[in-house]
Amino acid sequence: MTSKRMSLLAALALSGTVAAQGTAPGKTIRVSDPAIPFTISLPTGWLGVRFNDGLRGVNIASAPKAPAALMRFTFIPKQGQSLDLANEFRAFEGAVTQGGGTLKLLSSSTARYGGVTGLTHVYTLSEKGKNLKMQIWFGNGRKNFYNFQLTDAATDFSKHLPLFTAALASVQFQ
Repeated sequence: MTSKRMSLLAALALSGTVAAQGTAPGKTIRVSDPAIPFTISLPTGWLGVRFNDGLRGVNIASAPKAPAALMRFTFIPKQGQSLDLANEFRAFEGAVTQGGGTLKLLSSSTARYGGVTGLTHVYTLSEKGKNLKMQIWFGNGRKNFYNFQLTDAATDFSKHLPLFTAALASVQFQ
């Protein structure tokens, strides 16, 4: 993973403008696309968000504009590279710091979704007066590096975490 891509991920985590619409608790829709190497069930009422960042996957948000919760389920082909997830997190943290943000790691644990083992970090993120909370899972698949994350206002994070947790539990890799 290049530091350029990690800087991009950090910038996206700090982004305040998204295009989406409301939540419908408890209802999900199964997303399956041949261009994406996984299927996932996502909450209904959230709309897709398009970033022109070169990352492939699914991005959704809880409201039409900030403040909004953002869920990203992205992947990058590893092209035969062997990745160390702890190093990937260090690169991510460095990119956020270089971008002017302040991260505080709250917890770290291993997690396995859909048969892929990964590492989960939970952070608080402060940048330009915004106080956010993030849960990020980096997965080391056979062919792809996965970055699944929830970013939300610190005050609303616990409201959206169950939806994100359910989405993670629904992942099936192809």
